[in-house]
Amino acid sequence: MIRRKKMLELMKKMGMVEVKPKKPRVVIEVITSPTCPYCPIAVQMAQEIARRYPGVIVKELSVATPEGRRKAMEHNILGTPTILMNDRVEFIGVPPFIEFERKVKEKLSSA
Repeated sequence: MIRRKKMLELMKKMGMVEVKPKKPRVVIEVITSPTCPYCPIAVQMAQEIARRYPGVIVKELSVATPEGRRKAMEHNILGTPTILMNDRVEFIGVPPFIEFERKVKEKLSSA
């Protein structure tokens, strides 16, 4: 059993075995607008949380892009910044950092 494990580790290092990346447990999407003065703050907060917690990734979607417009229409988003976690609206506007972090911890523990 130990030999097999060591052999797999060596094969991964040499590139002989493909390592599958782990799926993120929390996907934070920040819907932004190019003219919004608060959107950069929300994006920075989300990126800071992603740095602190493994398994969290951040995507910024601007309503100026087709993908961002589609996502905003899909969730009936009328204001920016809007923060979605795992494709569910969690915050409209910039939340307090402590509240944002608490919500991410909650999602990580339930995922």
